[in-house]
Amino acid sequence: MFGFSASTHVALLAISALVTAVLGSHAWRRREEPGARPFALMMVAATVWSGCYAVALTRTGDPRLFWEQAQWFGIATLPVFFFLFAMEYTGRDQFVTRRARLALAVVPAVTILLVWTNSAHHLIWRAQELEQVGGITLAEQWFGAWYWVNLAFSYGLVGAGSVALLRLVVASEYLYTDQAALLAVGVVSPLLANGASVLGLVPLEVAGIDLTPYAFTVTGISFGNALFRYRLFELLPATRELGRQAALAGLEDGLLILDTDRQIIYMNPAAGELLDMDRGDALGEPIDRFVDMDAIDFDATDRLAELRREARTYEVETAPVTDRRDRVVGHTVLLYDVTERKRRERELRAQRDRLKRLERINTVIRDVNKALIDATTVEEAERAVAETLVDSGAYEAAWLNTSVSDGEAVGMTAAAEGVRSAPVTELPEALDPSRRQEDARTSGVVRPDGGDWATVAVVHGRTVYGALALRTGREQGFTERELAVLDELGETVGHALNTIERARLSVADTHVELDFESTDDDGLLLSLAEETGTEWTLEGLVPAAEGALVLYLTTGAAVTVPSIEYRPGVTEVRRLDSDDGTTVEVTATEGSLAHPLIEAGANVRTATADGKRCRFVAEVAPDTDVRTIVERVGVAFSGTELLAKREVDPTTNAALSGDLDMTDRQQEALEAAYRAGYFEWPRESSAEEVAESLDISSATLHGHLRKAEGRLVETFFGG
Repeated sequence: MFGFSASTHVALLAISALVTAVLGSHAWRRREEPGARPFALMMVAATVWSGCYAVALTRTGDPRLFWEQAQWFGIATLPVFFFLFAMEYTGRDQFVTRRARLALAVVPAVTILLVWTNSAHHLIWRAQELEQVGGITLAEQWFGAWYWVNLAFSYGLVGAGSVALLRLVVASEYLYTDQAALLAVGVVSPLLANGASVLGLVPLEVAGIDLTPYAFTVTGISFGNALFRYRLFELLPATRELGRQAALAGLEDGLLILDTDRQIIYMNPAAGELLDMDRGDALGEPIDRFVDMDAIDFDATDRLAELRREARTYEVETAPVTDRRDRVVGHTVLLYDVTERKRRERELRAQRDRLKRLERINTVIRDVNKALIDATTVEEAERAVAETLVDSGAYEAAWLNTSVSDGEAVGMTAAAEGVRSAPVTELPEALDPSRRQEDARTSGVVRPDGGDWATVAVVHGRTVYGALALRTGREQGFTERELAVLDELGETVGHALNTIERARLSVADTHVELDFESTDDDGLLLSLAEETGTEWTLEGLVPAAEGALVLYLTTGAAVTVPSIEYRPGVTEVRRLDSDDGTTVEVTATEGSLAHPLIEAGANVRTATADGKRCRFVAEVAPDTDVRTIVERVGVAFSGTELLAKREVDPTTNAALSGDLDMTDRQQEALEAAYRAGYFEWPRESSAEEVAESLDISSATLHGHLRKAEGRLVETFFGG
């Protein structure tokens, strides 16, 4: 190497410095990546070492010694930066704390200080002799005590960093072999060159030359390949290692690692919280101190075992930890928090049970409807309802009591041998259906001793006929959806009772007429009479959809009809043409004295109001509870009293009797058309207007009218 000219030596060292400088600059631009910052500083140190040595070779005397000392800024710090790079790059920077970094800086700082003050103590060089050979100045040196301390320190750091890189290859299952191999070549090359130079293990022709800066060219080439070809700072092992550590530490499930003696050697934070134990205190403790060992099967790897602690449920999964010889050296224990999943499973099971129960109840309701269709008397209907509900098995007991029944409440309870009648005294007093209120329109649930109960109002329109009481032994009792279905059942039973009452009235040999007088101006007829100063009469009424009534009100004078469409319950008002007075067609769901009577199953025969009072006559079946009807009318219109009650023969009007085989809807359509002046000429109302008042289509109205007219014509001419 002495045969090289001085310019050749400088060129080789300049190339080495340039390569490391370029690598350092590139790494510095990515200094936020793990390992990039110490890598860049390591390359700067190598550049200082090579550059200062190149200048030193071309100088003599004191300048030669100055640049010899200057290169130690790179020599003393490069091993530290390499060690820091290796730790960060492999994801082990948790071992290099702030305090550790300060400790690592002590030896380089002392070394640099001693280098520049060597003449006072000779701890770095005991002596130096300069010799110029072939145009370059060589320095023969005899090293002092601190030099060897620094050398040992530097080699120790380089060795530790190299071990970390080699362990990376194995720990990553050889994923980073290429990167680690190139880094190893880049480190080993200057290390071997330095060792050979320091120990004098070089040929005589290169004696006196420090080969380390020249070897940095190999370092640059190796590191350059790792950096650009194998993406040194893109495919980061630190990310993998730190990610694995973060995954273990941040794992929401508990993780325990046990040795062969079932002692805890690792516990993640989630496991610490689960066991309510400080992780440091738990290390070395037996697992059975914290966990029921019956919940852990170390021979199985499934999640069949469950562990319960306080209000949480955990599934336990174990796996053996083996070494390279497949020897079991411990176990991992994963504790999965499945509390929410178990809760959802319970909710799904409960929902499935509710749906099955609701489906069963719907089936029961259909059976009740069939039984109501077949019933011809109130007593038959009440008994059919109670028996069907209990016989289905959906309820343990059912009691039904209504105001339209002359007897006691019908009670049924389930027994081992079937369904039997139960004395009404078995019904708790708090659930006595006879203790009803007029506004009891919703189901309620109470819980006396002996099971869950529900009371259901039996209603039709605004009329409460009574109540149905049901008992169940189910643990969950009555659900909201079930109560909603039972509410509909109460309306169905009420409608059936109303239908039976009206049918009984139509076939009775005698009727009971009730004369009422009302001074309550909330009544529609009396209100009209007061506001117009004329007498008004209920000419006729026809039931419409959803409990509404179509009322035909007339007066003998031509008057201006007040704005009654804003009264409560009035949905539509239509004035009809009349030659001898004023007629209005009013559709209302409430507000007239006829409403409570119709809902109670009575027929309103006449009604007249003169401005001071309203007199009306209703017709009911002979066995009807008159007191209940009077109470209902009194609740709706407080200024109403019963004047007379008398038994009469039913009026035989062929057009209104059952002899014509005319359906209720046909009769209602015929009467509505007649009252609205549909048969007058010119017509006072069109078919569309009549159909609208009944809330049906005009085609349906025409169908009803043709059939009804056909019955009338057949009766007239056939008779």
